[in-house]
Amino acid sequence: MIDDEDRLVRVDQGFYRFAADNGWAASGSSLGRSLWDFVGGEEMKKLQRMLIRRVRGKAGDVELPFRCDSPDARREMGIHIASSSAGTLVQFKAHLRSEEPREFQPLLDPEAVRADETIEMCGWCDRFRVGDEWIEVEEAATRLRLFQRSELPAIRHGVCPDCTEMLLAA
Repeated sequence: MIDDEDRLVRVDQGFYRFAADNGWAASGSSLGRSLWDFVGGEEMKKLQRMLIRRVRGKAGDVELPFRCDSPDARREMGIHIASSSAGTLVQFKAHLRSEEPREFQPLLDPEAVRADETIEMCGWCDRFRVGDEWIEVEEAATRLRLFQRSELPAIRHGVCPDCTEMLLAA
């Protein structure tokens, strides 16, 4: 839950379990910090700010699908975003829709050695931009020959056109 200044004021045990499962040791210091400290990419921040503004402005609750993959699992999730009657607090409830194990994807490994080259990842659906296309991580790894490299490109977060459209319509 965030307050009227977008600071995290409450999380549940599911938040800490998910953080631990994904190797985020510093999750305990999240409370009191700005939500925007945890959102990658200016496009994603802009779209999420607009979405929260709409929810606070009495547009109603929002339910959206999103992806939250790890290097060895593909996770389809959903998020429910709701505002208090005064619009000062916004609550986020994420839930796992499906999880499939997959071959380890080094591109998603936070410990991987990174090169100066960057690749753009959609911060909502986890697809990658390769040329003019937004494709799944497995296909991006193949096309970019990532398994043959000693260093992987750095990841920059953006938002693909499909997710931009979905978020603006919410």
